[in-house]
Amino acid sequence: MALKILAVDEEASSLQLVRSLAAPLQHVVLVLNDYQAAGQRAESQRFDVIFVGMRSGEPGGLELTQRVRNSAPNSESTIVMLSATEDIPSLRKALGEGADFFLVKPLTSGRIRALLAAMDAPDWKNKKRAARLTMFTDVHCTWEGRPYPLRSLNISQSGILLQGPLTAEIGQEVTLEFHMGEARTLLKVHGRIIRKEAGDRLGLEFVALAPEDKNAIQLYVLGRLKELTPARRVADLEIPKPFWS
Repeated sequence: MALKILAVDEEASSLQLVRSLAAPLQHVVLVLNDYQAAGQRAESQRFDVIFVGMRSGEPGGLELTQRVRNSAPNSESTIVMLSATEDIPSLRKALGEGADFFLVKPLTSGRIRALLAAMDAPDWKNKKRAARLTMFTDVHCTWEGRPYPLRSLNISQSGILLQGPLTAEIGQEVTLEFHMGEARTLLKVHGRIIRKEAGDRLGLEFVALAPEDKNAIQLYVLGRLKELTPARRVADLEIPKPFWS
């Protein structure tokens, strides 16, 4: 499926990278360095994916994101912010304006390829929400002031499956800290136990994820979908039922 892509940034290198990776896949790519012109295009032409460059303290990227979200053709389009910094307030504001993903520069071809591969599939948004991906990493759990060392087995955008002794019961909330994939910072999230299984397995749903943590998990899921299906389209991947069903 050919994607219609709009890439907007003042940095020519970012535009060139997106175009060089997307064009050989038969995607239609329009690159612009003028945010006002990009906004006019977005209000009259539909795009599947819109890459928007942003700089901390400069309104161009945020204003364009808001303009895209308020446009009739692209209110449901995927918006990927390309940021020059890891400034958390800027990230939260961008996601609050309607951005779907947040990538920090310098951009890598691997990350862009993974995003394009995942998006190039029918109903990909629903699939990424449901997908449960293997993730083995140490998880530091805290409940009622006591630490519990656990191990993750898999993760989705909704929750995580853990293994290890934890005396908390179903319905109770715990704090989790862990590194995942290519995330550069430690994630600290809250989870509610919704299932306990044999073998000290615990199914938790995330509670009130911070935007930056949600973004990191989304990118991990998309990247792993690509890695696990090198010879198949993401659309052909069997999506398991949530582990708490």
